[in-house]
Amino acid sequence: MNQIKVGPVIDGRELADAGGGFADVINPATGEVIARQACCDQATVEQIVESSDRAFHSAAWQGMSPADRGRLLLKVADLVEAEAEKLIELELLDTGKPISQLRGGEIPLTAALIRFYAGAADKIEGALKNTPGGLHLTMYEPYGVVAGVLPWNYPLVNAALKMPPALAAGNAIVLKPSVETPLAAVELAKLCIRAGVPPGIVNVVTGGGSKAGSHLVAHPKIKKVSFTGSTAVGQGIQKLVADQMKPVNLECGGKNAIVVFADADLDRAANAVIFSIFVNCGQLCVSCSRLLIEESVASKFEKILRAKLAKVKVGDPRDTATLVGPMITRSQYDIALSYLDLAVKEGCTVLAGGGRLKLSGPLAKGLWLQPTLLSGVRSGMKVADEEIFGPVLSIIRFRNEAEAVGIANAVEYGLSGSVWTSNVERAGRMIRAMDTGIVWVNAMLAGYPQIPVPPHKKSGLGVELGMEGLLVYCKRKSAVINHDASAPVGWNLK
Repeated sequence: MNQIKVGPVIDGRELADAGGGFADVINPATGEVIARQACCDQATVEQIVESSDRAFHSAAWQGMSPADRGRLLLKVADLVEAEAEKLIELELLDTGKPISQLRGGEIPLTAALIRFYAGAADKIEGALKNTPGGLHLTMYEPYGVVAGVLPWNYPLVNAALKMPPALAAGNAIVLKPSVETPLAAVELAKLCIRAGVPPGIVNVVTGGGSKAGSHLVAHPKIKKVSFTGSTAVGQGIQKLVADQMKPVNLECGGKNAIVVFADADLDRAANAVIFSIFVNCGQLCVSCSRLLIEESVASKFEKILRAKLAKVKVGDPRDTATLVGPMITRSQYDIALSYLDLAVKEGCTVLAGGGRLKLSGPLAKGLWLQPTLLSGVRSGMKVADEEIFGPVLSIIRFRNEAEAVGIANAVEYGLSGSVWTSNVERAGRMIRAMDTGIVWVNAMLAGYPQIPVPPHKKSGLGVELGMEGLLVYCKRKSAVINHDASAPVGWNLK
């Protein structure tokens, strides 16, 4: 196939050369180089940020009403749907995601996210305080130019988590996709131009995170950073911008628990477990990679899981029956393999999978792992406590509710969790007891885009999704208007 050429976007134009050399984009399903990426040097990053700053301060953008910003976003959503097959092809090429997941899940979710924030653009409300002597107001304003730093696991969906609320709030945004998966983010920026979004309001920086990404987030005209990715990189960004006291929104790692009690619908719970850990080959920050199963039904439940996993199709992303595709990056593939080796050394029992998956033909050089079930896992083991970010489920047994809570909260992350029980009172107790930003009860990965996901502990800062995910792109301001000339000037002093 002909290689795609991709580069940064500035003022509605895609650059063929950005001063920072070039990087290959590789299809993880085949190992084939499918695109040549122009990477930004510091000077190009500076130009892109200056472009966004000019666009933000332009009369065209400053004079645009919130409702009109919403209408522009609706046009973007329409184009996402109209160009769905092109976006699917780009995501297939640089992530290897199964086509059924893209067509049935990610493209509709992307459009839904954009439409949600389009509808919210004119619903940002301040408040009038009931105080004597004047009008005391609080209001929200845009930051200016914000940076949206995207991960490689869900590049298009994460662009739709950041660009629409940023624009709805009145900001300009510079997207920075991962160097491994730039194709869909660049295409989304082009769709914004086609929809009528003023040039410069949505720009894109391409290249590696250590150079282009660092230059972007540290730029003084970037007034806020929204990052999705690993905890280590999120901490690095936080430190990098600390001297500027720049606000950051961080959605980072997770080692989430799905807790299954003996009174649950075990068949439905098993479906949720399989879906949660193996969708996107386990490369999903809110997936539940730890199964906490009540001891009295543990052996039975493990048999159910093995039977269901045996029916899961792994392989060709273009096959609509495929559920599990490849790992997306070579580095994460190697990390996951190292944890599989470690699991055996730590004394875990491999119920299924446990190593590389060998495929033939065009897929022979892809990043393939066997979906893996690890039994006999205990808290304190690295496979129990550390984020693997691959198709590996760690199964931990518990004896009672209190022990389940202790195990669930024992890790340093607190992003999501899921509880399966027919006892409503127990469900309520577990929701309160689990130290995570979201808890699903008898459900998994539901509620988007309306419900916010605020990370706890080392899973991050701030919030994404919901109306709360819009307000993080706004800075707050208060105003006091005095209408009593006889009142004290301040603090009740005369």
